Amino acid sequence: MRRADATARLRAVQASRSPQELIDSLDDPSPEVVRAAIGRLAELEGPRAADALRARLLDADLSLVADFANALKRIGAHGVVEAATAALGDERYSRRLAAVRTVGALGDRRAVAHLRTKLDDDVAGVRAAALDALAQLGDGTSVGADCARLLTDPVPHVRIAAVRAVARLVTHPGEQLASAADDEDRLVRLEVAKHVAGLPEPSAQALLADPNLRVREAAAASAGLRQLGALSMLLIEDPAPDVRRACAHTLGAMSDRRVADVLIPGIEDPDALVRAAVLHALERLLRGDGAARRLCDELVCERPERRRAAVYALARLNTRERGPELSRLADDPDPDVRLALIHSAEALYDEPQPLMRYLAADSDPGVRQAAEMWLLRAGRH
Repeated sequence: MRRADATARLRAVQASRSPQELIDSLDDPSPEVVRAAIGRLAELEGPRAADALRARLLDADLSLVADFANALKRIGAHGVVEAATAALGDERYSRRLAAVRTVGALGDRRAVAHLRTKLDDDVAGVRAAALDALAQLGDGTSVGADCARLLTDPVPHVRIAAVRAVARLVTHPGEQLASAADDEDRLVRLEVAKHVAGLPEPSAQALLADPNLRVREAAAASAGLRQLGALSMLLIEDPAPDVRRACAHTLGAMSDRRVADVLIPGIEDPDALVRAAVLHALERLLRGDGAARRLCDELVCERPERRRAAVYALARLNTRERGPELSRLADDPDPDVRLALIHSAEALYDEPQPLMRYLAADSDPGVRQAAEMWLLRAGRH
């Protein structure tokens, strides 16, 4: 049907006050229309809507099962959990899958034992749905251990669901998840990487060095103090800016101020977004003007690249009160450092003109020209 037709039907449902019209709309081909009809019918009829909703629960479009289940729960319908658990043994896999999703949406722990039987279902989708439902309902290590069996399931999306379930159900899941850190499927490794801080060190290091950049990014974003050394190397050496940026965010969230020393090399990063993440992390770690003070320490570094990067970083922090400390760089032996001072002058000085006049007589022609151009532009305003 045309989009306009579905839109008109949706509006009609939203405005309807006829229970029969709403019940008829529960069979509409558009999921959005059905979703609106479910909500409207439950609102108007309350418990009287139970029969119509329950009749369609296990045969509805799978994307709507949770909507039907939640509506039945909201109106206090009886016997829904029992009907769903009974359907777990249905010959039709679609009804078994709908039943699993139903008990997961209802959140009734009485269904846990029934769900555990579906971990051995012949259909991968049912096994994955059972894992997700158990992750919501289960509350014991024994359930988590049962779910861990599926970390070696032949189907990748089942293994992904198993990682989620084990991570949620087991108090210290690292040892069990470690076996999936080298899974052949990158999406499985990606899911494991979200829990890298709790993994044994060899598994954590493997994920932080994974050949897939999204896995490395997820691992860097979830790492902890135990992975500080690996994060410091990734921040400097990883070829992917997204990974380096994730390292900066993670380091900035650590409570140890000494981590600032690990972050400092990132101010030289070639990617502007990474440099911005490093500065944000430094501000988060050191608070107040601590980041500016730490950057000023780098102004005496032997490496001119670091001094230049520190000037630009201080300019991005807009720390005008640090201008006097930077003035000594007007005589820095490296012309690129002096150029950085010119390019950053307006962010660092309330009155940059004296510094510009001084640098307009610089021995380096590039520095002289930049200072003269700055003075020329300033004179036009």
